[in-house]
Amino acid sequence: MPRAVRWQSPADPSGPVPWVRHRPGGSAGRCRPALPGAGPVPAGPGGTALTGPAVGGSGSGTMGLELYLDLLSQPCRALYIFARSNNIPFEFKRVQLAKGQHKTEEFRKVNVLMKVPALRDGSFTLAESIAILLYLVQKFKTPDHWYPADLQKRARVDEYLSWQHINIRAKGSKLFLSKVLLPLITGQPLPPEKLEFATEELNVALKQFEEKFLQDKPFIAGSEVSLADLVALVELMQPVCAGYALFEERPALAAWRRRVEEAVGKELFLEAHQEIMNVKNLTADQFAPELLENFKQQLLKQN
Repeated sequence: MPRAVRWQSPADPSGPVPWVRHRPGGSAGRCRPALPGAGPVPAGPGGTALTGPAVGGSGSGTMGLELYLDLLSQPCRALYIFARSNNIPFEFKRVQLAKGQHKTEEFRKVNVLMKVPALRDGSFTLAESIAILLYLVQKFKTPDHWYPADLQKRARVDEYLSWQHINIRAKGSKLFLSKVLLPLITGQPLPPEKLEFATEELNVALKQFEEKFLQDKPFIAGSEVSLADLVALVELMQPVCAGYALFEERPALAAWRRRVEEAVGKELFLEAHQEIMNVKNLTADQFAPELLENFKQQLLKQN
């Protein structure tokens, strides 16, 4: 029997999404960023404001570690949370996808694939979220539990990261886009039978996640949080923020979520998800017109 579909509005935590140059042991300069398309973002102390169509430059002119992120993106949130929770010094370069800032020639110099996240470390650039996470793990010698030296524990992390792209990520993203972005673009909700089908696809992936990867363990690799847990949870928050109450009636999954949030810091986790939790406030005029048409064609093909 298919699980009953339950939809709800996600919590709306207080506090701004930070715009930071983050330093170990230091405080983050903050401002209140607008939603995509809502105007310039003022810079806090040591931060960088990105305005107009291009990605802006460094606040100090130095060539330190830069992370190019949009916190509406799941992989970007995973990187942001990981770097902050491990006191990794970096400059947050906000790339607003809705404005098409990832399609500019300025950003192309950072990532020729024109996708976020991206990293620049001096003259070195890197694309793909998993590659960036592993780069940070090794460069900054983060605690072993994130990517264990133990062969079998590391294999468990690798196993999940290899599986998740076409399962949790693909199914969760499809449900989010169908529930939020497609109605925004077309002005019409997705037909109930198609929404139910997308929901059931995610339910199948969630069942596999619990039975294969989580089982009766506190975390995917064992007794401590790892990259696999962080990547998994930020992906699951995408349909949650679209209103799907996927943690209800799944007590083991809900308990795992609480453990992961506590491990990385609940305040930081909520901070990173504030924009996506407010996704219901997005309007079509906040998107670049050419992106809207491109999204529309892609989504209609999927549905």
